[in-house]
Amino acid sequence: MQQFGQVLFILGLLFAFVAGLGYEHPWLPIGLALFGIFVGLVNITVVDTNRFLITGIALEVSASAFKQFSFIGVAMSDVMIFVGGALLVVAVRVLFGAALSSIWKRRDSLN
Repeated sequence: MQQFGQVLFILGLLFAFVAGLGYEHPWLPIGLALFGIFVGLVNITVVDTNRFLITGIALEVSASAFKQFSFIGVAMSDVMIFVGGALLVVAVRVLFGAALSSIWKRRDSLN
């Protein structure tokens, strides 16, 4: 299953980049975000969480540097939408995991 998620992530990156080079459709950003959310749900395990978040944030920051270039900037903005969807899922998963673990720790210490 993890290889399937990795393949989906690579395909999503390639599709977002190629679609950003020459394909414009009003539903494209929504589709990329939803596909990114799906990939985030399928792909990322607990072991990969920190590495994925750090790498994703680095990709988002470096991609935003290319926004000033008209040709590559559009493609990178689509990549940012796709990766942003996956980052959103992983970040929410980490936040809920941290909140729930602190609740369970407090509950165990009260008993």
